[in-house]
Amino acid sequence: MIDEAGRLVKAPFNVNVKNQKHLAMLEKWLSDPDYNTELLHNMKPSNKPPAKTNAEAAARFQLGLVLLEGGKKKEAMAEWRKALALDPKNWIIHKQIWAVEHPDKFYDGSVDYGWQKTQLEAEKSGP
Repeated sequence: MIDEAGRLVKAPFNVNVKNQKHLAMLEKWLSDPDYNTELLHNMKPSNKPPAKTNAEAAARFQLGLVLLEGGKKKEAMAEWRKALALDPKNWIIHKQIWAVEHPDKFYDGSVDYGWQKTQLEAEKSGP
C-alpha cells in the first residue's frame, strides 16, 4: 500500500485471484478511490523494520533496462548480472535475465514456471 506521500508502507504480498476474499479486496481497491486511505487508517503498526533494498542492484537493474531499450543487449545483461550478484534473491532480476536469454519460455504461449524453478535450482547449485 502507498501512503499520501507515495511511500510504500505495506510490502507487496501474494495474491491468489482464485481466493474470493483476495479478489474482492482487489476489486474494491481498484474501484473505490477511498479504499486505500481506509486500509492505511486501519493498518496496524509493524515492529519489523522495513525491508532494505539494495540501491546499487536496483540502479544497475534500471541501467540494464535503459541499455536494452537502446539496443545494447550485451551491456544490459552485464549490468543485470552485476545487480544479481549484489542481490541474489531478487526474483525480478532473475526473471529479466531469463526472459532476454530465453524468450521462448516467457513469450511463446504460457510462461513456463516449471522451467523457471529448474533454472533457479540450477543457479543455486552452481556451475
